[in-house]
Amino acid sequence: MDDDSGPRRPSVFSSRLGFAFALVAAFTAILAGVITFLVWDYQFNDYVRSNLKSIADTTATSAGQAYELYKGWNISSFAVIPQVGARADIGVQILDIKGDIVYDEADLRQHEQSMFDQSIDTNLFDNELTVPRRPTGNVVTSQVIGYGREVGTVRVWAYGTGGLLSSHDVAMRTSSMVALGLSACLAILVATLAGIIYSRRLVRPINRITDAAAALRDGETSARTGLTGEDEISQLGETFDNMADSIEVDRKLERQLTSDVAHELKTPLMGILATVEAIEDGIFPADQAHLSTISHETQRLTRLTNAILELSRLEAGSLPFQMKRIPADQPARAALDVHGQLIESAGLKVLSEFATGYYIWGDPDRLQQAIGNLLSNAVRYTPEGGTIMLRGAYNKKTRRYQISVIDTGIGIKPDDLEKLFTRFWRADEARDRATGGIGIGLSITKEIVDRHKGVIEVTSEVDKGTSFSFILPTIK
Repeated sequence: MDDDSGPRRPSVFSSRLGFAFALVAAFTAILAGVITFLVWDYQFNDYVRSNLKSIADTTATSAGQAYELYKGWNISSFAVIPQVGARADIGVQILDIKGDIVYDEADLRQHEQSMFDQSIDTNLFDNELTVPRRPTGNVVTSQVIGYGREVGTVRVWAYGTGGLLSSHDVAMRTSSMVALGLSACLAILVATLAGIIYSRRLVRPINRITDAAAALRDGETSARTGLTGEDEISQLGETFDNMADSIEVDRKLERQLTSDVAHELKTPLMGILATVEAIEDGIFPADQAHLSTISHETQRLTRLTNAILELSRLEAGSLPFQMKRIPADQPARAALDVHGQLIESAGLKVLSEFATGYYIWGDPDRLQQAIGNLLSNAVRYTPEGGTIMLRGAYNKKTRRYQISVIDTGIGIKPDDLEKLFTRFWRADEARDRATGGIGIGLSITKEIVDRHKGVIEVTSEVDKGTSFSFILPTIK
């Protein structure tokens, strides 16, 4: 079936799947961005803290030397301490052993600026501190050692990171964040396109299945998906095609059944009608012979309609079965008792053997009917002087009981074996009509065996005989 034929439906599934891909990509990008940002933030904070620690240690070393050189904390010792915070937003303080602030680089810078401003007639007290006196953010400390003992503590903190990071570091961080954002946008775009493309490839075979189903619904029994492959959708398509094949076969059988039933009903009805009209026209006398002909055809018509009704009920599963635990050989023995006289009257020899002590779950009357059908067929197709054997055997390996009807009749051609259970089919139509067969017995037999969860088998050789067997599961 061409998947491009007919109007195209809006691809709702494709849009939804593409949107789902985009959402997954967006979520992944956001998650990756958050994780990356946290990692970068941690790494840069650690980097800043390392720089601050290095500054604190350097300042503490210089302060310790100045403390020893100028005999304590005084203006002279503070004057020689390098002003490392001048190049960045960094606060540097020195606390004495009591914890009091004795040096604040911000104050010193402000004092120097005030001295410069004073030289140009600026009020010394017009300027306020350029930075707060209390440290914030990452604060690191380092001990000041003078004369071999702790004489104070250097406290360093950062108000910003610009001075502690090189221009390359700042550019790298900025470009990394920009690249991450662009990558996220690109990932969302690619995922969306990939989702749309993939969903369309996924929807295409689904549309083929839908179109085939719609065509099959509208009566186009030849509609097929044509899908093959190992994936689940292809297997669904293959299963659908197999189902369509079965439906097509069933419809052909239904049409054939209608034709066959009409044909089968037509023959006895025409015989009855012709005889009645001949009697009415005075061509035939209304004697016992012609009335027997009418009666025979009527009985045949009754048997045919009853058999068709029974087969239909069996196939529909509406015919009740009285299932119970019974000896496996019981139905065969009962069928033999009923048909034994018929077999002997046809000039045939009867043999039987049964394995006893085994039980099955079944309807004895229905099983007897199935075996009776097989015996009737054997009588019908076995010439006078032949032999019919009815045998029941137990298979220890499979734990199943096999009932077989074996004759020495005319046999069945290999090409006809697969047609045996088709309704109204006859191996020898002329002879079967003469003996009253209607071609439904084997179909009924197969349905009965199927209802008992059994299997029916047949083997045959032309002019040597035929063996029908059905195998049933046993119970304790």
